[in-house]
Amino acid sequence: MIDTEKTGGKIALLRKEKGLTGEKLAALLDVSPQAISKWENGKCLPETSLLPALANTLGCSIDSLLMPRELFILEAVYTDGCTHIPVTGFIDSFVRGNELSITICSPFIGEQIESSRLKLLTVKYQTPDGIFFTYALQNETLHIAASRKGENFEKNFHEKLHIIGAYYGNEKEYSSAMTKIRHYEYFDWEEIPVNHETFPSSTSSDDTEYLLLVYLSGNGIHAISCAENSSLQYDHGRTFLRLKDTSKCILPDIMPLAWGMGMDCTWAGALYAALTYMGEPCTYQQLMGLSGACYRICFTDIWDFSCTDALVAYDYAEPLYRALGYTPIWADRLDKEQRKEERLAIMEDIRNGKPVLAINLRVAPEWDVITGYLDNGRFLLCRTYFDQEIYDQWEKKDCEDRQITFDDRGGYLVNDFWPFLIIHFGPSVEKRSPAENFKASLLILADSFRAESRGSYYQGKQAYEAWIDSLSEDSLFDCTADEENAERRLCVNDCMLVNLIDARRCASGYIRRNLHLLPEAFHAQLQKLADNYGSIYESLTSFREKVTLMSGKEIFYNQCRANGVSTAALRKEQIQLLKEILMLEQENCSIADTLNAGLQLPAEG
Repeated sequence: MIDTEKTGGKIALLRKEKGLTGEKLAALLDVSPQAISKWENGKCLPETSLLPALANTLGCSIDSLLMPRELFILEAVYTDGCTHIPVTGFIDSFVRGNELSITICSPFIGEQIESSRLKLLTVKYQTPDGIFFTYALQNETLHIAASRKGENFEKNFHEKLHIIGAYYGNEKEYSSAMTKIRHYEYFDWEEIPVNHETFPSSTSSDDTEYLLLVYLSGNGIHAISCAENSSLQYDHGRTFLRLKDTSKCILPDIMPLAWGMGMDCTWAGALYAALTYMGEPCTYQQLMGLSGACYRICFTDIWDFSCTDALVAYDYAEPLYRALGYTPIWADRLDKEQRKEERLAIMEDIRNGKPVLAINLRVAPEWDVITGYLDNGRFLLCRTYFDQEIYDQWEKKDCEDRQITFDDRGGYLVNDFWPFLIIHFGPSVEKRSPAENFKASLLILADSFRAESRGSYYQGKQAYEAWIDSLSEDSLFDCTADEENAERRLCVNDCMLVNLIDARRCASGYIRRNLHLLPEAFHAQLQKLADNYGSIYESLTSFREKVTLMSGKEIFYNQCRANGVSTAALRKEQIQLLKEILMLEQENCSIADTLNAGLQLPAEG
């Protein structure tokens, strides 16, 4: 005999649990709201023809609506938090006398999940007291009785996610992680990083480990499993968990790079952009000074743009990273077989919020910032000194489709080439004091000025001398005889002037701002250094401005205008200027020697 009152109560309970009003349920079943009210008040039963649709809408079986027993399994899922197998009817068939008692294992369930993840059964069930949720791990016994409440899905859990189980490990070995989860919930994290720092690994496990979370949310019980070195993310309302999409990761709002912004050394500029994103307190001028790149000059008599690369002939990176408290990790001219491992290292840094420096990502070999990746690292996103020319091209061509793609990439361009040199921010090291860093910079001043040539690249004093000698050869700048190569040399010359102006401006400012770090007895000599570098900056700036007005050859390279010293008179004037500057540079080197001796600093190398 069917109890119409109990059946009506079940219908009302399941309707509310589904978030349906009486009117909405009536519309779905094409009956009147009065009919729904009569069923729920126990005045009559639904027509037999309506039972399949009613059961399907309420997410239950017809038997669970009409049979007199008090315990019904509404939903049962066998899962490893990744693969989910519904087994509701099978589990419900084991209810005996309003109780269920089973041991969870693959042979019993009759389903096999091929993974090393921890397995479990999640259950949603109904008793006269309401709807409840529970779960049991593999090889555990699940016991449910109509007279006993399990994990109750309270009303305040209808919106907010509530974690009821957390485990770290795999099916061979695992332990509860609830204490850790409760601790991290306090901080309201938007995502849960799954690694051996947040969830310590077992010392005996060499296999992949996973974080398994069981939680209540909305109208159900859910399980999700995340492999180590990945992350789980909350949705915006913190009502659901999902695996973080690691096929792409983009670091937002890394500052633009361009020449003419007071950062003409692309290595220091790219580094400044990366450090600013990471929240490191520094300025471009500080980076130039701490590294010693503010004292650099390099020249190659084959007149190649590479001579303006800060690291082409002298290692300014090691002292800078040391001053910043990092260890630089290099990837230098990797074979294709080595790229896979390096790609993974880049992706890991990006996921950890650390931009990566690289040279030759787009257009030409300049230092850029890797800002993200797409398609599991197949494409790298970057911020480069060539970005603006691409934006300008798009604007001229009105490329709406490309602009949409660009916006989807977080405002970055995709790399053109695999870089031949990459620098990562490696492990932290103890930082030196500001005074120690300033002293180290003075050592680099003298050492780099006297440095021997490296390959075809002259440095310091030799660079000035080779530059002067090469400018004296009129045939190299004869545009009528060899226009292409002559224009290239004019471009390189202008690029060298720009970089030297930028460097000496930074040298003067860096010394002035830090002379207070050393004893007052050295201040006069330090001031002389700063004045000399300031004089070099001003004289070079004035000369380049004059060339801009007087040059008979205006050249464009990388969308930047070069004002080549195309006349013999202008080259002669530049030669004389460089000779005068060389004398000041030699004086600065002698002053640095005196300072280093007075400070009892050992000579470099």
